[in-house]
Amino acid sequence: MKKRVGLPLIFLSFFIAGSLWLFSTQEKIVDWREARNYVGQQVVVEGVIVRAYNSGRACFLNFHPDYRQYLSLVIFASDFQKFPSRPEEYYLNKKVRVKGRVVLYQGRPEIILTSPSQITVVEEKVAPGSAQKAATDNKEVRAGPEKVEEISWEQAASYYGQTVWVRGRVVAANNTGKVCFLNFHRNWRRYFTVVIFASDFHRFPQPPEKLYLNREIRVYGLVREYQGKPEIIVSSPEQIQIID
Repeated sequence: MKKRVGLPLIFLSFFIAGSLWLFSTQEKIVDWREARNYVGQQVVVEGVIVRAYNSGRACFLNFHPDYRQYLSLVIFASDFQKFPSRPEEYYLNKKVRVKGRVVLYQGRPEIILTSPSQITVVEEKVAPGSAQKAATDNKEVRAGPEKVEEISWEQAASYYGQTVWVRGRVVAANNTGKVCFLNFHRNWRRYFTVVIFASDFHRFPQPPEKLYLNREIRVYGLVREYQGKPEIIVSSPEQIQIID
């Protein structure tokens, strides 16, 4: 009877070859700030989304307020239905891990997301100060809330991507059940708005639309653009101070 001594060697060869193939195709983990050095390559990046904007045609998720220089994640409108509702709100101030191919568009690096499997939330919520720190991790100095510039609500549109105190009187408030809007002008479609999601209502001592209506307040947070107007998303009552 012949001994089949070659069979284990064949299996071993397949195992080694498969392992080498898997190793060679592993996605490269890179610093999101260095993405432009990996144009054309499949990579994995991790960081906090500190700015988000939805133009209606595309949603842009940014790791740094200076989106013209640093990596952007892009979701086109044709793929919106695959992602959580309003991805610009869902991913904002969350730490994410992203995989995809780095491409250049108008001189800046991008990763185009066509499937939610490309982006994973690593940390559900990052405090505004922490998110700002993540954006300025490249040796920039971050001021604490007490040192941050205070502006009027009329100036908010000039401070996109910046963390500031915004001051003004709430003249209108609306709670849809899913989100509460605090408005500083009757024309809320155009002017600065404070946004509080239902998941954070329980943090406030009273319904926000009652607590802050007709009060002069100042609000701390990252000013972002949504549908052409400035807003700050508030997740904690510590972000709002009542002046009178």
